[in-house]
Amino acid sequence: MKRKTWHKYHKWIGIFISFFLLMFCLSGIVLNHRQCFAGINVIRSLLPERYTFKQWNNGLLRGTLRCKDAKENNAVLIYGAAGIIRTDTAASHFSEYNQGLPAGADYRQIRGVVQMPQGDLFAASIMGLYRLDARTGWTPVPLPQTDGDELLTDITTQGDTLVVLGRSYLYYAKAPYRHFFRMQLQAPEGYEGKTNLFRQVWLLHSGALFGTAGKLIVDGIGIILILLCVTGIWFWLRPRSAKVLHWHNKIGVTTLVLTIFIALTGWALRPPLMILLATHSTRPLPYTALDDDNPWHDRLRMVRYDAQQRDWMISTSEGFFSLKSFTGQPQRIASTPPVSVMGQNVWQRGPQGEWIVGSFDGLYYWDRSTGDVDVYDDEMTSGQAASGTAPAGQTISGYSSDFTGKDCQADYFNGTSFAPQPEEFNNRPMSLWNLALEIHTGRIYLGSIGSFAFIFIAGLLVILVLWSGKKI
Repeated sequence: MKRKTWHKYHKWIGIFISFFLLMFCLSGIVLNHRQCFAGINVIRSLLPERYTFKQWNNGLLRGTLRCKDAKENNAVLIYGAAGIIRTDTAASHFSEYNQGLPAGADYRQIRGVVQMPQGDLFAASIMGLYRLDARTGWTPVPLPQTDGDELLTDITTQGDTLVVLGRSYLYYAKAPYRHFFRMQLQAPEGYEGKTNLFRQVWLLHSGALFGTAGKLIVDGIGIILILLCVTGIWFWLRPRSAKVLHWHNKIGVTTLVLTIFIALTGWALRPPLMILLATHSTRPLPYTALDDDNPWHDRLRMVRYDAQQRDWMISTSEGFFSLKSFTGQPQRIASTPPVSVMGQNVWQRGPQGEWIVGSFDGLYYWDRSTGDVDVYDDEMTSGQAASGTAPAGQTISGYSSDFTGKDCQADYFNGTSFAPQPEEFNNRPMSLWNLALEIHTGRIYLGSIGSFAFIFIAGLLVILVLWSGKKI
């Protein structure tokens, strides 16, 4: 191809893609440092309408707890993406119940709320564990040796034992719940220490594969791409700026391998290459973040105690496992409900002792004693056999059976009609980190479905612009 043709590609595609590339870089830096940005919120009213909370959608209702508190004997606490909301069993009134929780929206993403036999209330957000104090509200509870980047995923009880699950470790305590113990679960039978290529490329793209140092290097590459966008647009607007062109060329050529590497690994995290990566596993590279002695590193999602089977069940990114005690070896459970790669959102007992399991792959009725798995419907009757594809309106983000005469299934996009949502909750803030995720995946522009095509096309265009810059 002639140099003049390469120049046209570089100029016009570069101008078109520069805004999106800037957004990729800025959002990527935020995604790399969640703890640093956890206290920064974004007003939802400034975002596309689909991000507004309407009728309990967008994860506003993840679950509920019917409990007794100081104000009411039959209180129901709704928890989810905007913290905790207090109501009653008739859903007749709603009030915010977040006193004491940090103002950052990330701190108010509540994964679960439980009440102990003595009446103590505990709430687990992704950022930490909290205990309700009658005078000061929710107060933080320290957990032992928590890794700086580990997020909490679930909370449950068994008798007077309080169990909190992180993405890598399990924590438990008994009354008076002042001292928690951290458990590293044993490797399951047949564990080979492998991880799929998708996860390895994902961490390679962010730099997290090599820890904090790797993240900072990738941040630096992001800053380089920002400089290339700014100097390129500047030279287009002021074509006589020879010094700007000199630095644009010098930076671009010197860092070409690094910038194409970032663009290529990001492009690979969406179809079609994503499918190939997700279906192949290898041992992790030595001395990287995935080369960990903990076989459950970043794999744990939810935990429940099965009183009928007298064992614990762990939901993980690798499937469902059971164990008689936390020191025992986990055993894989056969015939389980399908769960979306986005993670499980619902896991509770039904009225007949069955398990109700929900995710973006639908809501399912699971009889563990027989292994039967059926689609769950409003009447709790057995529907068609589980297929792994969510029925219409069942991208499940929450569930509750704590309201009198009302079975509540919350769809992520459409919410639930169990009760009108008060307008005061419509524009509860979104965390900057979550906004960055929406931008980085392209969902902010085209929604969930369109983001796959957006990343595929945008990635190819960025690589073309970088390569054409070298050619000219």
